[in-house]
Amino acid sequence: MRLMAVTECRPGDLAADVVRGRHGTILASRGDRLTGEMIDRMRAHGLDVIPVEWAGWEGVSPHWWMSDEMIGPLEQWTQAGISALKGDGLIIARRIARGIIQQFPETVRRPFEWIPLYRGGNPALVAWLNTMGLTVKLTQSIDAKWVEDYALAAVLLSFELSIHEGHVAMPSDERMAELAGWVRPLSSIPATTRAALAQHHARWDGSGTPSLKGNEIYTGARILGLAELLNALLFRTDEPALPIHEALEWVVGGAGLDFPLDLIQILQRTVAPYPVGTVVQLGNGETAVVLDTPHDWPSRPMIRVLNGQYRGHQFQLNSPDQHVRVITGFYNRRDLPTP
Repeated sequence: MRLMAVTECRPGDLAADVVRGRHGTILASRGDRLTGEMIDRMRAHGLDVIPVEWAGWEGVSPHWWMSDEMIGPLEQWTQAGISALKGDGLIIARRIARGIIQQFPETVRRPFEWIPLYRGGNPALVAWLNTMGLTVKLTQSIDAKWVEDYALAAVLLSFELSIHEGHVAMPSDERMAELAGWVRPLSSIPATTRAALAQHHARWDGSGTPSLKGNEIYTGARILGLAELLNALLFRTDEPALPIHEALEWVVGGAGLDFPLDLIQILQRTVAPYPVGTVVQLGNGETAVVLDTPHDWPSRPMIRVLNGQYRGHQFQLNSPDQHVRVITGFYNRRDLPTP
């Protein structure tokens, strides 16, 4: 399977997975032969990449952290808006949080790979799903005893994101204030969850809201704020969204200002900037397909070289003898370079 830019798809390509547009509309099913009209619809729905069958890559398969079966029910839960918390709504929210945690068994050591837009279609929904997942993954490395409480805070962010509207912008203090007002009367929400929600727009240098600074900011709020901001960069609709490696660079550039350095370092050891199935460009002129990502150094994946002297060879980039091979970004063209 190859993750290919929609702009490079051609009529006759075979979809390697279900492709969804906004509001979950199915634009292509696994095995469908794409037509020009289908590709145009995908572009109109704002999709950037989709999975296609590619000869010789049959064994290349991403490890998405969430199953397809979970996405539909979660989207339905968000459609009710804040009224979803009426009655036994908070019990359901806790159940969602536990379900997200179960997607990351601590016995399975894998880096975090973002659910791509085509799997959910709705940018706000996909941003929320990935915010929940990244919050859990980071918390497991930092403050595991509170993972359920922080996960619940990420679940409740669905009300701040207004998922039914399908738009994603940089986090808004106004929306955060509305969310805080909604949850304030709910005495059954844990204090740790409340603190994470109330402070997740605070920034390490004191520039955020509320005007807390440094260690005054609750740990859960730092984690939740980082996960929310990063996914806003990846899936924003008010401006061009950033590719994963650029969004990570943006956040890393704010280490010590927006978030503490130690949290950024954990983020870098946690997430995979180059998903399995993507083609990447290396600084030495080689291109390669990503085959797997190591849990201890996800930015240095296992690759198969596609051109040049070592065409067809596989290399684990986190090996000491591979320091000369450096990934410089995605290779988004359809035609692979000739050997």
